[in-house]
Amino acid sequence: MEAKLHTEDVLLSELRQPCSRKVPRHEHELAYVTIVLDGDYLEGDRGELEELRPFTAVFNPSGVRHTTLIGPAGASLFTIELRDRHLKQLGMCVPAETKFDRGAGAMLWPGLRLYSAFKAETADALVLESHVLELWGAVAGIVPEKPAPTWLGRVKERMHEEFRDEIRMRDLAGDAGVHPVHLARAFRKSEKLTPGEYLQRVRVRAACHRLREPDDPLVAIAMECGFADQSHFTRVFQKFTKSTPAQFRRTLRAVSGF
Repeated sequence: MEAKLHTEDVLLSELRQPCSRKVPRHEHELAYVTIVLDGDYLEGDRGELEELRPFTAVFNPSGVRHTTLIGPAGASLFTIELRDRHLKQLGMCVPAETKFDRGAGAMLWPGLRLYSAFKAETADALVLESHVLELWGAVAGIVPEKPAPTWLGRVKERMHEEFRDEIRMRDLAGDAGVHPVHLARAFRKSEKLTPGEYLQRVRVRAACHRLREPDDPLVAIAMECGFADQSHFTRVFQKFTKSTPAQFRRTLRAVSGF
């Protein structure tokens, strides 16, 4: 099953594949971003396939060659393709290699906002264009100017592992062996986010997974994902997805209803 929306600048498509399928090595004419919404999805090249879990975004430049594999559970994907002439009009320099965002980077969130607008079928052209430009701005900014400090990986790993708990800057700085002020400055320079904003993204992505369970109360999900209460959960979730948790859950139900 597939739904599409084409404009002069962009092609939006939602693909829902209910069972296993392998697409042999192929290439895409346009640069595009895929948002994995549900199911089992792998892609890669020359026998090296990487599993992309739900709520992962992947950018592929035009002309990239790869193989894709959908597992037994099927998969739901949302793709955003940008026409070459629009890229040239924007003067954008996009990466020449495949890039991934597993939930705390800058690609997934405008992609999900664009998907919400796509599903609502009420967004006007300016709303769609705004989300598209934000997404492609994130794509163009993926390549860092300088390598991130080695300790930053340890800091982010702890945030992913302990996102349910209260995390303090002094504890993260202690793990990294740097001053908290240095941590705050270096983190923003590398990630273009404060540590607090990064942690919010990690928690919202975890909540997206939990919202796939239709019977779990929102208040329980809020507490399990590290939010102070349900209202805090709703505010932060809406900030990143432009959708309330309840609305997002209804969308996921439609996505999984092969």
